[in-house]
This record gives sequence, structure tokens and C-alpha cells, in this order.
Amino acid sequence: MCAKTLLELPEKIEQYRPLIEETMKPVVLVDTEISTTTLFQSKFAGDPYFPLSMEYPKNINGQPLKLLAQINFAEVPNHLPNFPEEGILQFYIDGYDDVLGMDFDNGQHQEGFRVIFHETITYDESQLVQDFSFVNIEGEEMYFPVEREMALSFEKGLEPLSIDDFRSNDKYGSILTSIEEDEMLEDAFYDALTGDGHKIGGYPFFTQEDPRAYGDYTDSTILLLQVDSVGDDILWGDCGVGNFFITEEELKNKDFSKVLYNWDCH
Repeated sequence: MCAKTLLELPEKIEQYRPLIEETMKPVVLVDTEISTTTLFQSKFAGDPYFPLSMEYPKNINGQPLKLLAQINFAEVPNHLPNFPEEGILQFYIDGYDDVLGMDFDNGQHQEGFRVIFHETITYDESQLVQDFSFVNIEGEEMYFPVEREMALSFEKGLEPLSIDDFRSNDKYGSILTSIEEDEMLEDAFYDALTGDGHKIGGYPFFTQEDPRAYGDYTDSTILLLQVDSVGDDILWGDCGVGNFFITEEELKNKDFSKVLYNWDCH
């Protein structure tokens, strides 16, 4: 599995390559394929791995949350510092809520969403929930960004600090000042450092602004997962993006109780 490491830059900003390359960090790029999956596989949507002994996550009204993404780290290349090397990490969001479970006042409030880590996996399927028909209640409108179940595959890479990351103003300030009079060059610079796509690790993409720039979120520097709008099958509102962030210390401790969840759209 080869890594995507080549940084392509517009010719006019090649002079800034050393500064930009200083920010490069590992990323795992995520590709999707419409496919049915086993309970154990990495996926967007579909049925999760879920032991019968656990209580299924629900919103404040008692309605079940829906699986957005499941990452089986045994399938992910060992490339990202402090990330688990095994176990299953799951992201659930509220499909009955028009803002998909996001709390605008506290993005770490896991009421309309949930992040669950199964550190130990049981492969005895008789010990697992098999029927998830209770998640999609007939006649109830569901708001959900992923239209159909998708299997995931992974590729190692490196990427530079994205232009939307809250730290980019400091890091790229001198570049932005020098190119602000050249609209075409400025557009090319932004396009080169967009940060879009599905990924684990690396740097985020936003259609609005980075929520970590304010309040208590500045330590949530690790991009745990990004799910972007792609084609007709994944759509956050009007072509937006969903992100989950965690602090380095929490990730080291496998503590997913204070993950920051954000999504935005145009």
C-alpha cells in the first residue's frame, strides 16, 4: 500500500514550498465502494458491530442514533501516531434531527451523537445484535448524509496544513499577505490546500469556519474522522462536510467521551 506524499503546488507559489512542507503530517485517505458489509468491516452507514450486552445509543427522546461510520483499525494501515492499532471505532448521529445531532453550544455534548470504541472484539455473532430494523422506523423522516451502505478502503499519505485549519492564519500569514493582490494566485493557493475528502488524521476542510478557533476546543487538534459530501451518495446539507476532533491526550488514552463533532455547509 503506497503512500500519497507528493505535494503539488501552483508554480507561482513554489517559492513557499519549504514553509508549507514544514506542516506536513500523516493522513489516512478513505475511499468508498457501495457494498454490503459484515458486522466487523469498516463502513459508512450500514449495520454496526454491537454486542447484545451493551445499551444501543439513543437521542434525548429515546430514538435510536444511526451509524455514520465504523472504522476497524485492523484494516487501517499503521501510520498515524497515537491511533489504535486494533479495535472498532464507531460514530453515531441523530437521523431524526434536522441538524443531525450537533449541539451548537457545546460540540462535545454527546447527546445527539455518540462515539463508541470497542477495544475488544468478539467474533461470536450470537453475542451481537443482528437486526437493526429498529433504527429506521417506518413512516419517520430520516435526515442522514449517507444515502447507502459503503465499504471503506484506506491509503497512507502525507498532507500540509489546510487553509481552513484555525492555525493556518499564523502559519501562512506571510504568504497570504504577499498574494492578496493576485486573485488567481490566491485561488490557486486555496485550491492546493483545501483539505477536502474522506480521511482519518491529517487536516480538516470546512465550508464555513473552524469551530476550534474559539472557546474550549483549541486542544482538539487531532482529526479523528472527516466525512465529506461526494457525488449523490453523501451529502451534508447543501454540499457540506462532517468532522470529528479529539485531543492528543484523549486519543492516547482511548478516551472518546469528549470528541468534538461539527458539520457545516454552504
